[in-house]
Amino acid sequence: MPLPEGFRHETPISVRFADIDIMGHVNHAKYLTYMEQARIHYVQQVCSWQGNWDTLGLILAHVEVDYMLPVIFGDAVTVYTRCVRLGTKSFDLEYVMFRQHMSAAPEAVARAKTVMVAYDYQKRVSAPVPDSWRHAILEYEPELAQE
Repeated sequence: MPLPEGFRHETPISVRFADIDIMGHVNHAKYLTYMEQARIHYVQQVCSWQGNWDTLGLILAHVEVDYMLPVIFGDAVTVYTRCVRLGTKSFDLEYVMFRQHMSAAPEAVARAKTVMVAYDYQKRVSAPVPDSWRHAILEYEPELAQE
C-alpha cells in the first residue's frame, strides 16, 4: 500500500483474538494500544530512543480519536505516524490507521492526534525535548522543518 500523503512512518499491527470484543470487532480502546505501539516504534526508529525509562521518557498528555470503520480479526492493520508540531517540551503526533480485509483495497479506519511531553523520570518533571530528538524529527519530517 502506498503511504498516505504526508506520512513516512508505518507500523504493521497484528490483530490478536484478545483484541476482539463481544460485537466481533476490535474494541475501541485497542485502537489506542495500536497507536501506542506505533508511537514507541516511531521514537525508537526516528529518535534512536532505546527505552531508557529511568532517564527520559514520554508522557501522553492528550489524545483525540476519530473512529471511522471497524476492524475485525484477520484484517491486516497498519498505523502511519508523523510529527506535526515540535515544541520546547512537547510534540504532537498524528496517526492514520488502515485496515485491509482479504483482497479488498485498504481503508482508513481511524485518525488520531496525541500530545506527547518529554519527561524526566528521575526528577519527576517535564523536560525539554532532547536536541538529538529535535534534529532527528526535523530531518525525518521535511514538511515540519518548513514551518
